[in-house]
Amino acid sequence: MVGNSRCWFVLNYISPSLKRRETVEYVIEKFNTSTGISLDVFAPTFVEVALDGDRVRTVEKPLLFHYVFVRGEKEEVKELCSMVEGFSFVLNHAGANRYLTIQPASLEAFRIIARLYGYKLPCFPVNETLLETGDEVEVMVGPFAGLQGTYISRKGSSQGNILISVTQNLAAVAYDIKAEYVRIIRFARDSKRAYDQIEAFVPRLFTALRLFESDEKMSPSDIAPLIVFCRRMDHVFLNNPKLDAKLQLLLMTAYEILGNHEECRLARERYSRLEGQMTNVWTIGLSKLLTGVTDGNIRELEQGFKIIGGDTDRKMSKSQAALVAEYEHYLSKHHSCVADLEI
Repeated sequence: MVGNSRCWFVLNYISPSLKRRETVEYVIEKFNTSTGISLDVFAPTFVEVALDGDRVRTVEKPLLFHYVFVRGEKEEVKELCSMVEGFSFVLNHAGANRYLTIQPASLEAFRIIARLYGYKLPCFPVNETLLETGDEVEVMVGPFAGLQGTYISRKGSSQGNILISVTQNLAAVAYDIKAEYVRIIRFARDSKRAYDQIEAFVPRLFTALRLFESDEKMSPSDIAPLIVFCRRMDHVFLNNPKLDAKLQLLLMTAYEILGNHEECRLARERYSRLEGQMTNVWTIGLSKLLTGVTDGNIRELEQGFKIIGGDTDRKMSKSQAALVAEYEHYLSKHHSCVADLEI
Protein backbone atom coordinates (compact mmCIF):
# COMPACT_ATOMS: atom_id res chain seq x y z
CA MET A 1 0.00 0.00 0.00
CA VAL A 2 1.47 3.34 -1.05
CA GLY A 3 0.16 6.48 0.66
CA ASN A 4 0.70 8.78 3.57
CA SER A 5 2.16 5.87 5.59
CA ARG A 6 5.32 5.93 3.47
CA CYS A 7 7.93 7.93 5.38
CA TRP A 8 11.60 8.72 5.10
CA PHE A 9 13.33 6.78 7.88
CA VAL A 10 16.86 7.53 9.04
CA LEU A 11 18.77 4.24 9.21
CA ASN A 12 22.27 3.23 10.19
CA TYR A 13 23.96 1.13 7.55
CA ILE A 14 27.26 -0.58 8.27
CA SER A 15 28.09 -2.84 5.35
CA PRO A 16 29.32 -6.36 6.17
CA SER A 17 33.10 -6.43 5.80
CA LEU A 18 33.02 -8.90 2.88
CA LYS A 19 30.62 -6.78 0.87
CA ARG A 20 31.98 -3.27 1.26
CA ARG A 21 32.11 -2.78 -2.49
CA GLU A 22 28.36 -3.15 -2.77
CA THR A 23 26.71 0.23 -2.72
CA VAL A 24 23.69 0.75 -0.51
CA GLU A 25 21.62 1.47 -3.61
CA TYR A 26 22.57 -1.96 -4.97
CA VAL A 27 21.67 -3.65 -1.70
CA ILE A 28 18.25 -1.95 -1.60
CA GLU A 29 17.61 -2.86 -5.23
CA LYS A 30 18.36 -6.55 -4.48
CA PHE A 31 16.02 -6.42 -1.48
CA ASN A 32 13.23 -4.86 -3.54
CA THR A 33 13.62 -7.50 -6.29
CA SER A 34 13.57 -10.43 -3.89
CA THR A 35 10.62 -9.22 -1.79
CA GLY A 36 8.47 -7.29 -4.25
CA ILE A 37 8.70 -4.28 -1.92
CA SER A 38 9.54 -0.86 -3.38
CA LEU A 39 11.79 1.09 -1.04
CA ASP A 40 13.51 4.35 -2.05
CA VAL A 41 16.98 5.22 -0.80
CA PHE A 42 19.05 8.38 -0.58
CA ALA A 43 22.64 7.86 0.55
CA PRO A 44 25.22 10.47 -0.38
CA THR A 45 28.72 10.55 1.02
CA PHE A 46 28.90 12.33 4.36
CA VAL A 47 31.50 14.76 5.65
CA GLU A 48 31.88 14.99 9.41
CA VAL A 49 33.64 17.23 11.89
CA ALA A 50 36.63 15.64 13.61
CA LEU A 51 39.02 16.93 16.27
CA ASP A 52 42.73 16.83 15.43
CA GLY A 53 44.34 17.95 18.67
CA ASP A 54 43.05 21.47 19.22
CA ARG A 55 42.04 21.89 15.59
CA VAL A 56 38.72 21.07 13.99
CA ARG A 57 38.82 19.47 10.55
CA THR A 58 36.34 17.80 8.22
CA VAL A 59 36.63 14.12 7.33
CA GLU A 60 34.81 12.43 4.49
CA LYS A 61 33.18 9.20 5.60
CA PRO A 62 32.72 6.27 3.21
CA LEU A 63 29.30 5.97 1.62
CA LEU A 64 28.64 2.60 3.27
CA PHE A 65 29.07 3.93 6.79
CA HIS A 66 26.82 6.26 8.72
CA TYR A 67 23.27 7.36 7.92
CA VAL A 68 21.13 6.48 4.93
CA PHE A 69 17.60 7.62 4.22
CA VAL A 70 15.06 4.97 3.20
CA ARG A 71 11.44 5.67 2.26
CA GLY A 72 8.72 3.09 2.75
CA GLU A 73 6.08 1.90 5.16
CA LYS A 74 7.29 1.14 8.67
CA GLU A 75 6.67 -2.62 8.36
CA GLU A 76 8.54 -2.70 5.04
CA VAL A 77 11.54 -0.92 6.52
CA LYS A 78 11.40 -3.24 9.55
CA GLU A 79 11.59 -6.16 7.14
CA LEU A 80 14.66 -4.62 5.52
CA CYS A 81 16.37 -4.26 8.90
CA SER A 82 15.56 -7.85 9.89
CA MET A 83 16.51 -9.46 6.55
CA VAL A 84 19.56 -7.49 5.43
CA GLU A 85 22.65 -7.39 7.59
CA GLY A 86 23.96 -3.92 8.41
CA PHE A 87 20.69 -1.98 8.55
CA SER A 88 19.23 -0.70 11.82
CA PHE A 89 16.82 2.03 12.86
CA VAL A 90 18.03 5.26 14.40
CA LEU A 91 15.95 5.65 17.55
CA ASN A 92 14.12 8.88 18.22
CA HIS A 93 14.74 9.87 21.86
CA ALA A 94 13.13 13.30 21.58
CA GLY A 95 9.79 12.66 19.88
CA ALA A 96 6.69 10.52 20.25
CA ASN A 97 7.64 8.10 17.47
CA ARG A 98 10.16 5.41 18.32
CA TYR A 99 11.98 5.52 14.99
CA LEU A 100 13.55 8.64 13.58
CA THR A 101 11.85 9.99 10.45
CA ILE A 102 12.34 13.25 8.55
CA GLN A 103 9.97 15.56 6.74
CA PRO A 104 10.01 15.45 2.91
CA ALA A 105 10.85 19.19 2.80
CA SER A 106 13.94 18.64 4.97
CA LEU A 107 15.10 15.77 2.81
CA GLU A 108 14.57 17.84 -0.33
CA ALA A 109 16.83 20.50 1.18
CA PHE A 110 19.45 17.79 1.69
CA ARG A 111 19.03 16.76 -1.94
CA ILE A 112 19.57 20.34 -3.15
CA ILE A 113 22.84 20.55 -1.25
CA ALA A 114 23.91 17.05 -2.27
CA ARG A 115 23.37 17.71 -5.98
CA LEU A 116 25.48 20.86 -5.84
CA TYR A 117 28.28 19.06 -3.99
CA GLY A 118 28.32 16.01 -6.24
CA TYR A 119 26.58 13.92 -3.57
CA LYS A 120 29.39 14.46 -1.10
CA LEU A 121 27.09 15.97 1.50
CA PRO A 122 28.73 18.26 4.11
CA CYS A 123 26.98 16.72 7.11
CA PHE A 124 27.58 17.48 10.79
CA PRO A 125 26.26 16.37 14.15
CA VAL A 126 24.43 19.50 15.31
CA ASN A 127 25.95 19.45 18.79
CA GLU A 128 29.46 19.51 17.30
CA THR A 129 29.08 22.38 14.87
CA LEU A 130 29.59 25.11 17.49
CA LEU A 131 27.48 27.42 15.35
CA GLU A 132 25.26 30.07 16.86
CA THR A 133 21.62 30.06 15.88
CA GLY A 134 21.10 32.67 13.20
CA ASP A 135 18.31 34.02 11.03
CA GLU A 136 15.90 31.74 9.20
CA VAL A 137 16.39 32.51 5.51
CA GLU A 138 15.51 31.37 2.01
CA VAL A 139 17.94 31.55 -0.89
CA MET A 140 16.35 33.58 -3.69
CA VAL A 141 18.83 33.27 -6.57
CA GLY A 142 21.76 31.12 -7.61
CA PRO A 143 22.21 27.34 -7.63
CA PHE A 144 20.76 26.97 -4.11
CA ALA A 145 17.54 28.89 -4.91
CA GLY A 146 14.65 27.66 -2.78
CA LEU A 147 16.83 26.33 0.01
CA GLN A 148 15.63 27.34 3.48
CA GLY A 149 17.63 27.11 6.67
CA THR A 150 19.59 28.99 9.30
CA TYR A 151 21.99 31.62 7.97
CA ILE A 152 25.36 31.74 9.71
CA SER A 153 27.06 34.98 8.74
CA ARG A 154 30.83 35.27 8.78
CA LYS A 155 32.34 38.34 10.37
CA GLY A 156 33.96 40.62 7.84
CA SER A 157 32.56 38.69 4.89
CA SER A 158 29.65 39.27 2.53
CA GLN A 159 29.06 35.53 2.44
CA GLY A 160 27.92 32.95 4.97
CA ASN A 161 26.77 29.37 5.39
CA ILE A 162 23.27 27.92 5.62
CA LEU A 163 22.66 25.19 8.15
CA ILE A 164 19.89 22.68 7.35
CA SER A 165 18.83 20.62 10.36
CA VAL A 166 17.29 17.35 9.27
CA THR A 167 16.97 16.05 12.82
CA GLN A 168 17.94 17.31 16.25
CA ASN A 169 21.28 15.57 15.84
CA LEU A 170 22.02 15.86 12.14
CA ALA A 171 22.50 18.85 9.88
CA ALA A 172 23.96 19.73 6.51
CA VAL A 173 25.72 22.94 5.52
CA ALA A 174 25.66 24.83 2.24
CA TYR A 175 28.77 26.99 2.04
CA ASP A 176 29.48 30.49 0.74
CA ILE A 177 25.99 31.84 0.18
CA LYS A 178 26.10 35.56 -0.63
CA ALA A 179 24.12 37.65 1.84
CA GLU A 180 22.28 39.50 -0.93
CA TYR A 181 21.05 36.16 -2.31
CA VAL A 182 18.86 35.42 0.69
CA ARG A 183 15.64 36.77 2.07
CA ILE A 184 15.03 36.65 5.79
CA ILE A 185 12.05 34.63 6.93
CA ARG A 186 12.50 35.22 10.64
CA PHE A 187 15.26 36.97 12.60
CA ALA A 188 17.05 35.05 15.31
CA ARG A 189 15.57 35.36 18.77
CA ASP A 190 16.89 38.37 20.70
CA SER A 191 18.79 39.48 17.60
CA LYS A 192 19.39 43.19 17.01
CA ARG A 193 20.08 42.63 13.33
CA ALA A 194 16.54 43.53 12.32
CA TYR A 195 16.86 46.96 13.90
CA ASP A 196 20.41 47.41 12.59
CA GLN A 197 19.49 46.50 9.01
CA ILE A 198 16.46 48.76 9.02
CA GLU A 199 18.43 51.70 10.42
CA ALA A 200 21.31 51.15 8.00
CA PHE A 201 18.91 51.27 5.05
CA VAL A 202 17.39 54.69 5.88
CA PRO A 203 20.32 56.81 4.56
CA ARG A 204 20.37 54.78 1.33
CA LEU A 205 16.64 55.35 0.98
CA PHE A 206 17.12 59.11 1.46
CA THR A 207 19.61 59.14 -1.42
CA ALA A 208 17.25 57.25 -3.70
CA LEU A 209 14.32 59.43 -2.63
CA ARG A 210 16.07 62.63 -3.73
CA LEU A 211 16.72 61.13 -7.17
CA PHE A 212 13.12 59.93 -7.37
CA GLU A 213 11.70 63.32 -6.36
CA SER A 214 13.88 65.18 -8.86
CA ASP A 215 13.07 62.73 -11.69
CA GLU A 216 16.77 62.03 -12.16
CA LYS A 217 17.74 58.74 -13.79
CA MET A 218 18.91 56.24 -11.19
CA SER A 219 22.06 54.24 -11.81
CA PRO A 220 22.31 50.49 -11.07
CA SER A 221 24.31 51.32 -7.93
CA ASP A 222 21.43 53.54 -6.74
CA ILE A 223 18.82 50.87 -7.44
CA ALA A 224 20.69 47.81 -6.13
CA PRO A 225 20.41 48.63 -2.38
CA LEU A 226 16.64 49.04 -2.74
CA ILE A 227 16.21 45.75 -4.58
CA VAL A 228 18.39 43.85 -2.10
CA PHE A 229 16.59 45.35 0.90
CA CYS A 230 13.14 44.56 -0.52
CA ARG A 231 14.13 41.04 -1.49
CA ARG A 232 15.66 40.28 1.89
CA MET A 233 13.11 41.98 4.12
CA ASP A 234 9.73 41.63 2.42
CA HIS A 235 7.43 39.35 4.45
CA VAL A 236 10.01 38.94 7.21
CA PHE A 237 8.53 38.02 10.59
CA LEU A 238 9.17 40.64 13.27
CA ASN A 239 7.69 40.10 16.71
CA ASN A 240 7.70 43.85 17.30
CA PRO A 241 4.78 45.89 15.87
CA LYS A 242 6.59 49.23 16.16
CA LEU A 243 9.64 48.00 14.27
CA ASP A 244 7.43 46.17 11.79
CA ALA A 245 5.53 49.41 11.09
CA LYS A 246 8.82 51.13 10.29
CA LEU A 247 9.88 48.24 8.07
CA GLN A 248 6.64 48.37 6.08
CA LEU A 249 7.07 52.15 5.69
CA LEU A 250 10.54 51.66 4.21
CA LEU A 251 9.39 48.83 1.94
CA MET A 252 6.43 50.89 0.75
CA THR A 253 8.72 53.80 -0.15
CA ALA A 254 11.36 51.62 -1.79
CA TYR A 255 8.79 49.85 -3.94
CA GLU A 256 7.31 53.20 -4.97
CA ILE A 257 10.74 54.40 -6.09
CA LEU A 258 11.35 51.13 -7.96
CA GLY A 259 7.99 51.45 -9.70
CA ASN A 260 6.69 48.16 -8.32
CA HIS A 261 3.18 49.40 -7.66
CA GLU A 262 1.64 46.08 -6.62
CA GLU A 263 4.24 45.39 -3.92
CA CYS A 264 4.01 49.03 -2.86
CA ARG A 265 0.26 48.63 -2.41
CA LEU A 266 0.69 45.49 -0.31
CA ALA A 267 3.34 47.13 1.88
CA ARG A 268 1.13 50.21 2.28
CA GLU A 269 -1.75 47.99 3.43
CA ARG A 270 0.49 46.33 6.01
CA TYR A 271 1.78 49.74 7.09
CA SER A 272 -1.76 51.12 7.47
CA ARG A 273 -2.59 48.30 9.88
CA LEU A 274 0.51 48.99 11.97
CA GLU A 275 0.79 52.77 11.72
CA GLY A 276 -0.95 53.32 15.04
CA GLN A 277 1.74 51.32 16.83
CA MET A 278 4.36 54.00 16.21
CA THR A 279 4.93 56.24 19.23
CA ASN A 280 8.46 57.50 18.71
CA VAL A 281 8.40 61.13 17.55
CA TRP A 282 11.29 60.64 15.12
CA THR A 283 9.73 57.55 13.56
CA ILE A 284 6.46 59.43 13.06
CA GLY A 285 8.47 62.28 11.56
CA LEU A 286 10.17 59.82 9.20
CA SER A 287 6.78 58.50 8.09
CA LYS A 288 5.54 62.02 7.34
CA LEU A 289 8.66 62.77 5.31
CA LEU A 290 8.52 59.60 3.21
CA THR A 291 4.81 59.71 2.50
CA GLY A 292 4.93 63.47 1.96
CA VAL A 293 7.57 63.12 -0.77
CA THR A 294 6.19 60.02 -2.51
CA ASP A 295 2.61 61.35 -2.42
CA GLY A 296 3.65 64.90 -3.29
CA ASN A 297 1.91 66.20 -0.17
CA ILE A 298 3.57 69.38 1.12
CA ARG A 299 1.15 69.62 4.06
CA GLU A 300 2.35 66.22 5.22
CA LEU A 301 5.94 67.47 5.05
CA GLU A 302 5.14 70.59 7.03
CA GLN A 303 3.28 68.59 9.68
CA GLY A 304 6.20 66.21 10.00
CA PHE A 305 8.68 69.02 10.46
CA LYS A 306 6.52 70.47 13.22
CA ILE A 307 6.34 67.07 14.91
CA ILE A 308 10.10 66.74 15.21
CA GLY A 309 10.37 70.37 16.30
CA GLY A 310 12.43 71.82 13.50
CA ASP A 311 14.99 73.01 16.05
CA THR A 312 18.33 72.27 14.45
CA ASP A 313 20.34 73.74 17.34
CA ARG A 314 19.56 70.96 19.82
CA LYS A 315 21.82 67.95 20.16
CA MET A 316 20.69 65.12 17.89
CA SER A 317 21.87 61.70 16.91
CA LYS A 318 23.33 61.21 13.44
CA SER A 319 20.11 59.67 12.11
CA GLN A 320 17.98 62.44 13.63
CA ALA A 321 20.20 65.11 12.12
CA ALA A 322 19.91 63.39 8.73
CA LEU A 323 16.12 63.44 8.99
CA VAL A 324 16.11 67.16 9.80
CA ALA A 325 18.42 67.80 6.82
CA GLU A 326 16.04 65.94 4.51
CA TYR A 327 13.09 68.00 5.74
CA GLU A 328 15.00 71.23 5.24
CA HIS A 329 15.94 70.17 1.72
CA TYR A 330 12.39 69.38 0.61
CA LEU A 331 10.74 72.31 2.40
CA SER A 332 13.31 74.75 1.07
CA LYS A 333 12.83 73.42 -2.44
CA HIS A 334 9.05 73.68 -2.14
CA HIS A 335 9.10 77.21 -0.75
CA SER A 336 11.50 78.39 -3.47
CA CYS A 337 9.12 76.96 -6.10
CA VAL A 338 6.22 78.82 -4.47
CA ALA A 339 8.29 82.05 -4.45
CA ASP A 340 9.09 81.62 -8.14
CA LEU A 341 5.42 81.19 -8.93
CA GLU A 342 4.49 84.31 -6.90
CA ILE A 343 7.05 86.37 -8.82
